Amino acid sequence: MVTNPLDYVEPFGKAGASGFTFHVEASRENWRELIQRIKSKGMRPGVALKPGTPIEEVYPLVECENPVEMVLVMTVEPGFGGQKFMPDMMDKVKTLRKKYPSLDIEVDGGLGPSTIDMAASAGANCIVAGSSVFGAPEPAHVISLMRKSIEDSQKNN
Repeated sequence: MVTNPLDYVEPFGKAGASGFTFHVEASRENWRELIQRIKSKGMRPGVALKPGTPIEEVYPLVECENPVEMVLVMTVEPGFGGQKFMPDMMDKVKTLRKKYPSLDIEVDGGLGPSTIDMAASAGANCIVAGSSVFGAPEPAHVISLMRKSIEDSQKNN
């Protein structure tokens, strides 16, 4: 999370980034300009929200004329890895999935073999996993398990 995401759009675009996700909390005053600039640099815009932020704060960014293409629901407080997954954040994922059936919904924080099914069944279709993958004896196995959970959940919905 950065305090002025506009400052990072051009450098990320020049570096070849395909997407740029910014926190709604850091862009309340300039999100329209931010989305436009991200798209003008050929990147896919996404918006993230911290656990304490009401889900309604992202609705205008999804429903506007030039919308974000992904919403990231943080399931831990941003800043450092290895935190415990907050299952109550799945209500936000369920709300987004019901309201926006085709939206990419990503979850980040505390995801691994013991929590992936909760995220998948809530409607998440994009997963960020750090500690559970890189700290595993067999990272490829963890990735495969999480991918299968998401794919199976999407088939059943």
